[in-house]
Amino acid sequence: MWLAEEHRWARYVNEKPPTARSETARDRDRILYSSAFLRLSGITQVASTEIGATFHSRLTHSLKVAQMARRLAESMKAAAPAGVAGRVVRALDVEAVEAAALAHDIGHPPFGHLAEEELNHVTQAFGGFEGNAQSFRVVTRLSLRSGPYDGLNLTRQTLNGLLKYPWLRDLDHPDREAKWGAYHADGAVFEWVRDGRDDAHPRSLEAELMDWADDVTYAVHDMEDFYRAGLVPLDRLCSNPTERDRFVDSLFVDGSTRKKVRPRLGNLKPSELERAAKALFDGLLDLDEAYTGDPLQKRKLKQQSSALIGQYMSAISAAPVAPGSGERLVTIDARKRAQVAVLKELTWFYVINRPSLAVLQQGQRQVIIGLFAAYKDAVERDQLRLFPPFEQQRLRAARTEPARLRVIVDYIASMTEERAVEIYRRMSGVSSGSLLDAAAG
Repeated sequence: MWLAEEHRWARYVNEKPPTARSETARDRDRILYSSAFLRLSGITQVASTEIGATFHSRLTHSLKVAQMARRLAESMKAAAPAGVAGRVVRALDVEAVEAAALAHDIGHPPFGHLAEEELNHVTQAFGGFEGNAQSFRVVTRLSLRSGPYDGLNLTRQTLNGLLKYPWLRDLDHPDREAKWGAYHADGAVFEWVRDGRDDAHPRSLEAELMDWADDVTYAVHDMEDFYRAGLVPLDRLCSNPTERDRFVDSLFVDGSTRKKVRPRLGNLKPSELERAAKALFDGLLDLDEAYTGDPLQKRKLKQQSSALIGQYMSAISAAPVAPGSGERLVTIDARKRAQVAVLKELTWFYVINRPSLAVLQQGQRQVIIGLFAAYKDAVERDQLRLFPPFEQQRLRAARTEPARLRVIVDYIASMTEERAVEIYRRMSGVSSGSLLDAAAG
């Protein structure tokens, strides 16, 4: 495993070193000030904010993931053991962890996973679409700065921290067909990023901390959001065995027999999930009424959420592994990992599976399908003025149909949800718009 600073802090295009901050602190600032990061305020986490309820956006989620990931890194470095066993931990870069966490959702398309599905469908013949790979593409290629290079020109250290799935798409490998960290079209910079890495430890320590912070933040804050909105009945789960059993049954493919865990829950065992649900609703959470907004109730919810986050932050630790052993660089307490998985499933069961959300998502799916069809038709008829100048330039430079279609996908993926809906309305004639309104360009 490489540890040399000049290798970790290298950039794809050489630049003068910063004078008042570290190389990875400069990465963090570049991400924070990028328009691609600002766009995340217009991308929902699960559902759009509505009157009377405020939900996390991808921006607020990313900020909290970054805060938690940084604290995890600081804590781990402070506890680094002496000698060879602590080399990897002592080389942990706190600024790179925060930077990677800020950027981990930066390529997320409008409307989340349903847009991923549709964009992946139309790009199957030339590399597919994956949100993590799109984030890598944004920071290495699409985001614009003042320098004479594509992307943000981040350090190798930060980019390795961003690679939750540090491999290219592989159709012959089931796991690498479903999730991957970079497109083959971006393979040159990907190979540069991975240069010197020990394949026995595919994820960097920075990526491990970012990923756990992402899971914990998503689990706890979505639980809070949707309990306050009256969608997740934490009070009934804590007091009503029938409601709890109904929810726990949903964790299994075969329902009440509870023998086969749902695939998205990974390799967790049925007994681990049942124990996790019991621990959460029999003690860790103690809520006895539906959310009303009462000040005492607000404080109680915040206290319990904070206590959960504290427990889950202490659940991850550096693993004492030898180079080349093939073991993960971190250990996560199995009980806490199962509890986080159960909390994430609350959103699936009570929110994502709601018919009302399904209706909204069907409309959102039509927006993505319609935009792709309209822009593809425009390219085929050489009507490039439908695109903003940056995309026009990229389309003129593209030499093949797959390259042109990838430009369209990149453009759609870069939209906020409000922008995607408004452009779709105008293209379909539902909204007349205005000649002087620059929303479409």
